[in-house]
Amino acid sequence: MSSRSLAIRGLIGSLLPFLTGLIFVLIYWYWVRPLNMGPGYLEDFCWDMSRRAMADNLFRFGKPEFSSDLFMAPFGMSIPFFSWSIERDWLGAYFWQWKEFPFIWIYYLAALLLSYLSVGFILSKMGLQRLPAWMLSAFFVTFHVPRHFATWYHVEYLSQHWAIISIFLDAWIWQRFIRHQKWSWNLELWRIFLLVAVLGSPGYFWGPMALEWVVVRGFMLALLPYAWQRKRRSEILPEILIEGRWRDAVLPLVLCMIWISFELRWFIPLVTEMRKLGTIPQPMSWWANPLNVIRPLWLERILEWSGMSLGWPPINKPETVVTIGWVYWLPALLGAYLLRRKKGGPGIKVIGPFVFLTLLAIAYFGFGPFPLVHWPVRTLIPFMTFFRVASRWGHFLPYFAAVMIVLAWPEISGWIRIQWNHKVHRRFSRTVLLSFVLIAAVELTWLLEPLLMQPPLLESSQTLLKNIQKMPGTTVLDMPFCVAGGNGVCTSEQCPNYPNSTISGCLSSWHEKKVYGLYQSRLTDVQCQIYNRSPYLSWFSAWKDQRCLAEGEWDELCRYLDTHTETSAVLVYPDIWKAAGTPACVAQFEKHLGAPVQQGYYFAEATRKGPRGGEGEQSARIWHYAPKCRKAATE
Repeated sequence: MSSRSLAIRGLIGSLLPFLTGLIFVLIYWYWVRPLNMGPGYLEDFCWDMSRRAMADNLFRFGKPEFSSDLFMAPFGMSIPFFSWSIERDWLGAYFWQWKEFPFIWIYYLAALLLSYLSVGFILSKMGLQRLPAWMLSAFFVTFHVPRHFATWYHVEYLSQHWAIISIFLDAWIWQRFIRHQKWSWNLELWRIFLLVAVLGSPGYFWGPMALEWVVVRGFMLALLPYAWQRKRRSEILPEILIEGRWRDAVLPLVLCMIWISFELRWFIPLVTEMRKLGTIPQPMSWWANPLNVIRPLWLERILEWSGMSLGWPPINKPETVVTIGWVYWLPALLGAYLLRRKKGGPGIKVIGPFVFLTLLAIAYFGFGPFPLVHWPVRTLIPFMTFFRVASRWGHFLPYFAAVMIVLAWPEISGWIRIQWNHKVHRRFSRTVLLSFVLIAAVELTWLLEPLLMQPPLLESSQTLLKNIQKMPGTTVLDMPFCVAGGNGVCTSEQCPNYPNSTISGCLSSWHEKKVYGLYQSRLTDVQCQIYNRSPYLSWFSAWKDQRCLAEGEWDELCRYLDTHTETSAVLVYPDIWKAAGTPACVAQFEKHLGAPVQQGYYFAEATRKGPRGGEGEQSARIWHYAPKCRKAATE
């Protein structure tokens, strides 16, 4: 065989693990593609609102101002509390004019690829050979049950690339410190860059990544006296060797400066706007059962195929999923067992920081409110007060378990080789190992489970909204509209029938008019006061009590429409405000506003992605009325 052929075979052999893992990641990304490539239109599926608002800011001001003419309250609204993500929203704002372009799906691809490439590179630097490095990287990036089932329900949790790279980089730094007694300030600079970069992702990642950074360095500082003591006794552990080159510091420093300048341009006006509104109520909520952490996904799947059930709550409930699978726990526990000094290992301290973080995460979401856990974390760690939904710690469990596996990889891989070739217990050992492979394969099938998605808005409804877009006026009055914060502020008083009544703000992405109300992840009482007056209070009362407007309230509505000539249309949602759909109330609407100009439909509930897509939705009605009463209210 020629040297050229050998070189080609060698190149293919070296690239094959990487390409195989890449194909696996791409298949997963394509499999979870959204049914609706355009804007969403209901509550947490309405994830284009923040980048649309950013596009409005950039168009009018050329920079983020966190105020918007997209919302009438009645003449504009401060919007600092959207579920902002700098990368997604600032970049996505430039794509907003092409609404049908699937920006979020493409952004998700970029996040997956960056995660795959970075984790694979780090694993190879941690001593793993090409095949396990790239196969494990593909697995760690894709098999993430909490993220999988929140994929299109909470779209902000798609962009986990900075979080996963941060955790694996810390694992590499910790491995060098604990196994090789080396500390690289070049790697620390890269970690500092990641602390800066994670601020470009959703706020729920800020605090945990700062906490993870603190914990790993805390363990390093705690072990320094132990290392020095062993050195004095002339034992095995040598003095910590500090490494680094100024030439290698240039790139992370430059990236830090670029990112900081980019983020300061965003954060300064954001913090300024927040301070104007005062204290943000952020009560903790949404705990998860800690037993779900050890939920046997493989057994559950086998029983499901057999027509049986363990009686566990649905795994695909997006808010409280903390299940990660035995395919993570079994090798992580095996690694902890093999690391014990009694087994001849270097000691459990090799995975110490990540064991601590795992236990802290479980305590945080499973035993709340628990002052001994939540008070110090929320008080001492920057940004942790924004971590309101405790169960979202489940998003970090796969990464903590993964790095425990990697840190114990020399012991795990060595043990596997011994067991596979064991002369006496070969058959039993191979049966055990193959059983684990079977468990892994079965648990991987959960990635094929249908996701919670919204189907595209019906063509007839898009036509209705585009017709409104062409009409004179700047504003649409939705009945009902919604003023609500994810932290519970305003919701019960000013957003009756939540979350369905959030649709009014979402549909504005099609008609592009200003709308009443505002739904954000956080609100303050100051924002509620805008609507704490006539005629809004009587409208909120009618929507909450599911009654039609009284005659005096109809007169008030007509006077309001006479005054607000900027109104383009009145949209009524009779499947939310059910009283509006009764014959008596329909007659009142026709008496005052005339018959509906147009009627449309939307899907009131998301669906699990099916073979045909969009099966099982419940359609709800939209009635478009003229924006002026038939008989002048003054007569």
